[in-house]
Amino acid sequence: MAKYEARIKTKFGEIVLNFDSLDELKSNIETLDVSAVSDILWKKFESVIVKEIRQPKAGFEGIYRFTPSGLVELITVPDSKADTVAVVLFAYHPEPASTEQVSLSTGIEGVIDYLTHSSYKKFWSKTQDGGYALTQEGLELVLKKIVPKLKAASELAGKTPEKQQPGNA
Repeated sequence: MAKYEARIKTKFGEIVLNFDSLDELKSNIETLDVSAVSDILWKKFESVIVKEIRQPKAGFEGIYRFTPSGLVELITVPDSKADTVAVVLFAYHPEPASTEQVSLSTGIEGVIDYLTHSSYKKFWSKTQDGGYALTQEGLELVLKKIVPKLKAASELAGKTPEKQQPGNA
């Protein structure tokens, strides 16, 4: 039995690595293909795996949520398509989102035109793995301009007219 044990929590469960030395740990990590392990486990146990639904960032629960399949579902939708793309990318942040994730989450047909348009290059960029992520300027746009509008719209929509008290007509 190995002297040490390292436990790594992953999206699909916990990986346990047993080792006697740092060199052995490094070797175990280098030879482990996490993607292959994940795929094998998912295919075998797909019907019984309980997948935890990702939660929105604190304070943004009224703006978006995640579906069981991992897509973003907007609760409050921005006025423009570009703002909608920005909010979806914000929801996935700090991980990049694939074109398919953005397309399905926004409902925008031809979303690639927004993702690649030169007018929006300063707000999001393509990552090395082909996904899209917000830039610092994009984060600021979402947090300082888009979200305040969405929160105000959400609050207005949530207010109901006050009932008049008898005799106050």
